[in-house]
Amino acid sequence: MPFRPRPLARDRRTPEGFIPPMLATPSQVIPTGRGWLYQVKHDGYRMQAHWREGNVHLWSRNGLSWYERLPRIAEGLQGLRCASCILDGEAVIQRPDGRDDFHAQRSKQAGLHAVLMAFDLLELDGRDLGLLPLVERRHELARLLAARTDGVALVDALDEQGPDLFRHACELGLEGLVCKRKDSLYRSGSSLAWLKAKCPNYLR
Repeated sequence: MPFRPRPLARDRRTPEGFIPPMLATPSQVIPTGRGWLYQVKHDGYRMQAHWREGNVHLWSRNGLSWYERLPRIAEGLQGLRCASCILDGEAVIQRPDGRDDFHAQRSKQAGLHAVLMAFDLLELDGRDLGLLPLVERRHELARLLAARTDGVALVDALDEQGPDLFRHACELGLEGLVCKRKDSLYRSGSSLAWLKAKCPNYLR
């Protein structure tokens, strides 16, 4: 079945093919149980990356083109072994200690260093994956990114000890944690199936 982008809001400024992102709901409580996955919350710019038939598009969460600003990511997408794909992730610049450097992304040379930390896969080779559970989408994403390509990396996810992971993330000076239901489908807009908790003492 050919890939068909989900219907978009009637806004002429929205680029063709862009899928309004699924957004995590702020939470002060870390959910527990076997139904959750936990990911480090990266401090960068939300980015939707499209690769199709030799063409690359990079769009912000509001549908603005960032292609010219992020040449390293754009080049990395061309190294993926697929005919087409849509990745959801965060464009970040990391310090030598592994922490994100948000302020560095405002420099003129930011695009030469920014990497797409991919955490979801919405389409692959013409298949709409949005109706698959998150764990199945992540499985496909891990396979796609198994062959390392410069400029694109997989966000790790763990399925246990959420409160401990959050505490450890805060001790390391990270921004926080994103908690996602394993069975969550990809739905544009805010969702209680995705929660985000920010470390109280986090400083950019």
